[in-house]
Amino acid sequence: METGIDKECGALGGLFQAVINDMKGSYPIWEDFNAKAAKLHSQLRTTVLAAAAFLDAFQKVADMATNTRGATRDIGSALTRMCMRHRSIEAKLRHFTNALMESLINPLQERIEDWKKSANQLDKDHAKEYKRARHEIKKKSSDTLKLQKKARKGKGDLRPQVENAVQDVNDMYLLLEETEKQAVRKALIEERGRFCTFITFLQPVVDGEIAMLGEITHLQAIVDDLIVQTAEPHKLPPASEQVIKDLKGSDYSWSYQTPPSSPSSSGSRKSSMCSSVNSTNSSTSRSSGSQTHSPSSNYRYRSLAHPASASTRLSSVSSHDSGFISQDAMYSKPPSPMPSDITSQKSSSSASSEASETCQSVSECSSPTSVSSSSTAGVWSGGEKVNHPS
Repeated sequence: METGIDKECGALGGLFQAVINDMKGSYPIWEDFNAKAAKLHSQLRTTVLAAAAFLDAFQKVADMATNTRGATRDIGSALTRMCMRHRSIEAKLRHFTNALMESLINPLQERIEDWKKSANQLDKDHAKEYKRARHEIKKKSSDTLKLQKKARKGKGDLRPQVENAVQDVNDMYLLLEETEKQAVRKALIEERGRFCTFITFLQPVVDGEIAMLGEITHLQAIVDDLIVQTAEPHKLPPASEQVIKDLKGSDYSWSYQTPPSSPSSSGSRKSSMCSSVNSTNSSTSRSSGSQTHSPSSNYRYRSLAHPASASTRLSSVSSHDSGFISQDAMYSKPPSPMPSDITSQKSSSSASSEASETCQSVSECSSPTSVSSSSTAGVWSGGEKVNHPS
């Protein structure tokens, strides 16, 4: 009997030690879980901020669709309802994130330290009680063996004492067995209590997650409405058609503004105007040259129109290579103009001044000096032809 009880007490002690070792070996796992939970909390906080910014932009899109002139108000209303549901999901996500830190991570970190202390204390108390009980049983068993030896030698009537001693040893083994059972129960309760505590910490987190996911189910009806509303994008709904009908008989607060002409067309009109002015000047110059009647009258007109340029032209016309002077150089003094030549000059000058005034009103047109020069060149060429008859 003693041998059976001793083995059973040893088995209970070994079970206790295994449970304690399992709890001591679980600390890295708990700490790793806490670290990963903290990382998840950090990512969820970032997600909450990103979700809030996204919903702000989403709300602007929904408002834009709602505030149209009637084409997409039904779509805007559905988008607004969807944005509100997402706001609710974002609030639940924020609650879930806070619960993760406040209800799970921080309490669990504190409990891990308490668990380490409690497991060490259980192991220490069990070892102390086990050694004391074993020492007492060993001492009592030794005394019982001595009495049994004396009883075999027949020294007195020691049988009652031997029976009492054996009974005491058996009682001590039973007490040790019960003590080991209690120690194992404490260890198992400690191990189970840790997981029960973990579930207590995890429950608010899971409740927040379930509440958040429950909000997602409400999105299905809104999505179904949007699918129906956007099935025919090229067809206006009755509400939009009513906007067009209601416009009749209203105060007509809208009016169509004619768009201004493009800069390219304005520039082309200016260019065509300059071209017409240049052609007018050229025709005026040709008509002035064709009105000459004699070489002398042509020369007088040329001298009167450009008295300063005449001497320059005479010197340029002179031939220095042949030793002779051309006919133009023989006229050192310009003769007096005839009345008909003065009239022709005035008509040419008036045409040139009209061309200058027209070009000043157009930015892209050439300067009046260039127009006058081209007109004068026509007159010079006409005069030279007359002064050099064949």
